[in-house]
Formats: sequence, structure tokens, C-alpha cells
Amino acid sequence: MMRRPTKVISRKVDSVRIIRVTGRLDPGDGPDPLSDMIQKFVEEEEIDFLLDLRGVTYISSTGVGSLIKCYRSVLKQKGHVKLFSPSQSVRNILAISKLDGVFEIFSDEKAALASFKK
Repeated sequence: MMRRPTKVISRKVDSVRIIRVTGRLDPGDGPDPLSDMIQKFVEEEEIDFLLDLRGVTYISSTGVGSLIKCYRSVLKQKGHVKLFSPSQSVRNILAISKLDGVFEIFSDEKAALASFKK
């Protein structure tokens, strides 16, 4: 069976970088496109990120590690990483790993974007 690789694309709304993640969030021992992209933007002094997880079909333990790595990298710069619209299975993994208490999770993009302005 062919696995759908992780794809990340970004767009910017005001000062918030929205990163849409699709496929499997499972970097394993290979490249980590999500962490790499966020690190690049942090180096360019962007610090507010909304991760659109609608298209994530699976998240592994290394995918959870990738989210934590992104969170820590952004937090060092006094920024924010918030999550948008994870599937029920991804929400379950976030709950099991206690990350639902770390990340703000939104189901509405407009509300998520507004939360950065507070």
C-alpha cells in the first residue's frame, strides 16, 4: 500500500502564517517538512503559526514529536502555535499525548485567526 507523504504549504494572513498539512504526519527517520518549514519562518522572524490539520490522515509518535519541536522553537521567540480542524483520530492522539492542553485547538479558521489579535 502506498502511503500518502506529508505535504506542507503555507500562506500568510496578516501576521499569522497558516501552514496546511496534508497526508501522514509521520517523519520517522526521514526529513520533517513541517518542522523544517516552521524553523525557516522563525529564522525570518515570523512567530505566529496556525497549523491547518484538516488533511492529516494519521499522526505517529514522531509526528507528535514534530509538533512539540515546532512549539518549543516558536515559544523561544515568544510566538504561538495553534491548531485548526484536526480530524477526530488526530484529536484522540493529541488527547492521549496531553497536547490538547498545550495547544489551542480551533474548528473555525476565523476564530483561530482572531485569537492571535488578543
